[in-house]
Amino acid sequence: MRLGKRLIAGAVIMLLALSGCAYKRPQPNAQIKFEVPSKLSIIKKDSLMRIVSTRDSNRETPGFDRELGARLNKTGYFMVSAKGTPRYLLSLDTFWADRCDSRKDRDYNIRYFTMSKRYDDGSGYEYLAHDFGASYTASLIGTVGIYEVNNMNPLAYFNVAAEDTKWVRAASAGQAKINCDTKGARNKLMAEIIENINGLLAKERRNVPVILPSGGDETAKMLLRTNKAKQAAKRLETVLPPAELMELNPALYEKWDEEAEQAETPKRSMSEDLANYYLFYMTKETRGISEQSAPVIHDGYTRIMLLAEDKSLIDAAADSMARLEETATRLGIKL
Repeated sequence: MRLGKRLIAGAVIMLLALSGCAYKRPQPNAQIKFEVPSKLSIIKKDSLMRIVSTRDSNRETPGFDRELGARLNKTGYFMVSAKGTPRYLLSLDTFWADRCDSRKDRDYNIRYFTMSKRYDDGSGYEYLAHDFGASYTASLIGTVGIYEVNNMNPLAYFNVAAEDTKWVRAASAGQAKINCDTKGARNKLMAEIIENINGLLAKERRNVPVILPSGGDETAKMLLRTNKAKQAAKRLETVLPPAELMELNPALYEKWDEEAEQAETPKRSMSEDLANYYLFYMTKETRGISEQSAPVIHDGYTRIMLLAEDKSLIDAAADSMARLEETATRLGIKL
């Protein structure tokens, strides 16, 4: 099977080489919404993940990896555990710094200001007053990387930061006391990490410039342009030939032509059928690709390009192959 794919890929390269010294991408003629997969969309729900923190991180923020694992488990997507063989690793490197005012520090937090005193007869005066203050500041910086264990390919990498500052003001030094703890900053940083991961898991729909061939069902094209890929797929199922794409060849159409002449029914057009198959595979791609679907769609575009004689269809298939390969590379999907 792998050898067959290599032969097909080689044939495509030769076809492009024969068509000119360099392949120049034709201008897109339509905008179609595609589900653009996130960087982490290939991670299956409930996949086992292990958090690995650096030595510095364990020293700076002891126990933070366990707290983060518990929070990620509550989100319900990953299964974070130190047991079993994980499919993914989350590397964690954190740096912690805080400052909490001591009794001696509070002496430098005295604030002076003016106040006014007014009497009933309208007279009054201003005088100098002061209060005492105490502060606590904590900063937490983290670097997070997510990797696939079987090849250690990085799937995501991001930096996060959290800061927590508190002030207490009081009329006396004894009352100006601050609770110095790391919980606030740690919670902020964990929320920041989880928000980043949730963003990486989210998918979006985006307008993508594409090339539509001159042939193919016009109703299906209109449905694709109006973001109705499911309806377009259903429409195309009614006009596709009674054979899988990989079974199509000129000899089969000669057989169908003879049967059509005998039955006095319209003959099928191989060029039109290939264009409809192209649109059909595009409806699959617009709804998002996965490790399972991407190779199937890619093989379909490749087969269409090899069989097509219409230049607009060859250009469209080549353009879609390039787009799919770029997306698959970004997601670490092998075609």
